[in-house]
Amino acid sequence: MTTEPGLAPGPVDAAPGAAAGQAADSRLPARARRRRWRRAASIVLAALVLAVAAASLLVARDARDAQAALESAAARVPALQAAVAASGDHATLTAQLDGLARDTATARERTNGPLWSLGARLPVLGPNLDAVARVAAALDDVARDVAPVLADVRTAVAATGHADGAVDVDALREIAPRVSAAHTTMDAVTTSLSTLDTTRLLARLAEPIETLRTRVLDMSGAVATADRATTLLPAMLGADGPRTYLVLALTNAELRTGGGIVGAVVELRAEAGRVEVVREIAGSDLPVFPTPVAELDPQTAQIFSDRPARFVQDLSMTPEFPTTAALAAQMWAQSQGEQVDGVLATDPVALARILAVTGPVDVPLPPSRAAALGVASLSVSADNAVQVLEHEVYTSLAFAPEEADAFFGALVTQAASHLESDANGADLLAALAASASEHRVRVWSAHPSEQAELSGTVIAGTFLSSPAAADDVGVFFDDPVVGKMSWYLDTSITLVTSQCTDRGRLDTIDVTLTSTAPPDAATLPSYVAGLWTNPVPPGTVRTVLRVAGPQGEPTPRFERDGQGFGMDTHPLAGRSMASGTITLAPGQSTTVRVTVTASPAAGRGEGARPAGSLWVWSTPTAHAGGLLTATVPRCAP
Repeated sequence: MTTEPGLAPGPVDAAPGAAAGQAADSRLPARARRRRWRRAASIVLAALVLAVAAASLLVARDARDAQAALESAAARVPALQAAVAASGDHATLTAQLDGLARDTATARERTNGPLWSLGARLPVLGPNLDAVARVAAALDDVARDVAPVLADVRTAVAATGHADGAVDVDALREIAPRVSAAHTTMDAVTTSLSTLDTTRLLARLAEPIETLRTRVLDMSGAVATADRATTLLPAMLGADGPRTYLVLALTNAELRTGGGIVGAVVELRAEAGRVEVVREIAGSDLPVFPTPVAELDPQTAQIFSDRPARFVQDLSMTPEFPTTAALAAQMWAQSQGEQVDGVLATDPVALARILAVTGPVDVPLPPSRAAALGVASLSVSADNAVQVLEHEVYTSLAFAPEEADAFFGALVTQAASHLESDANGADLLAALAASASEHRVRVWSAHPSEQAELSGTVIAGTFLSSPAAADDVGVFFDDPVVGKMSWYLDTSITLVTSQCTDRGRLDTIDVTLTSTAPPDAATLPSYVAGLWTNPVPPGTVRTVLRVAGPQGEPTPRFERDGQGFGMDTHPLAGRSMASGTITLAPGQSTTVRVTVTASPAAGRGEGARPAGSLWVWSTPTAHAGGLLTATVPRCAP
């Protein structure tokens, strides 16, 4: 080893400069050292500010992209729902699905990075970022796993008809597992979105987020319906053996709580997807039973008497359709000696919607009326069905009561026969869904497993028994007069206010009843105007108003036209039901204001219905549907 002259070998100093620097630094005054540390801290802080600024810019960029994608997706949802429900162009439906998938994938990608996750933990801004991310993820799940399945269901339903009019039950069973999986996904989406508290969001963000959430949640009902339909319909349409059903044809011209009186009963037979009419019987041709065909629970009997269990016309006096249907099945078994697999109910408004799908039908007239009118049949269409069935058969056509019932039954038979050959499946389902949403179509199965699936749905009519309806309010109408003056009853049910108070959420509902009867209503045929033996003069609209509050809550408070209004109150299935009679001369109108206390869970937005919603059931009339859904506040505990 060689060395430069004058240098001896030995250990090398690893950092002579550093040691010298430390030595020099130690000799600096304290003030200089502090300046050096402040300078270093400033550099680090500046770097952090730059990093935060860059991250903020990236998050802002992602937020703008996500917002644009979500707005585009939200705009597509209503059109997509309409396309799925109707028999529109398949290419248009496909384009909407593809566009929705692109939009939601973009929104999810832009809200799914580490910077966004960190931002979601910040105060103030965090809940807003979290809400956008959750909505984006929910929409993407719907676009990928739910919407395409709904579109396939619509396609399958539209193509299920055979040439002989039968429904392809095998096709429904084939798609059922996919629909069930979509239902599971939708349940998860619903759970995630239902916990979003938009009151914590920035004002400019809260409204669009709420709109998006509402539109997504609106689809959950369609998914649940599709799941039940593909699961239940094959068996109910006779895929596993023949089925027998009764159809109760309800007449809204004489109201009962669940709709109208039973004007006719039609027997149907379903086998291997094919449905055919066996026979129809006028309600007046079925016997009056001297004793109840089944025991009513004491609370129901106290309010409605035993008439629902003895008179076929009064089967629909109860708001609980399974009770109505089970009694109808018993009456049929005792009078006709046949057991049935289920009972359906419908009314002229629902029938008119079906005729809009099938086209008009020619219904034979009773011989006496055919001779008097000089024609053998009457053409009934979607345009005139309600007017003919609810009014003209009793007035201008001058049918006898039993002839009117028979004509109604014949019309149902004709419409059912046209369903086998003239109905598009998707259009028919859309018509039935519209009627079901107004409580004009009800279904009950005598098979417990099927009935368990139906319970709580819009077609089940389980106002008293379903936990899903526990927080709902009921406003019902009964016509106690023998006549058809309910045709002249206009009803309006509106939510006036909904307020958070120290007693919980209070909902104020106005129920307005108006008689549209002409001044000379007393001169109408007695079967319409009512007999002189009735407790009111002919031509009078007399209505028993029945109001039921949520389960477990106090009796609602009532005012009529600004004055106190006394109502008889009785318990019914955990509710308090109040009843009061209103009499209206031609042209008169009255408003009953009802104040209802919501259940604590519903008031907080944690009830059985979607947060911030109130459901009010009512009697479907000839002119108004049977369900009001309204937006209400969510109140703090």
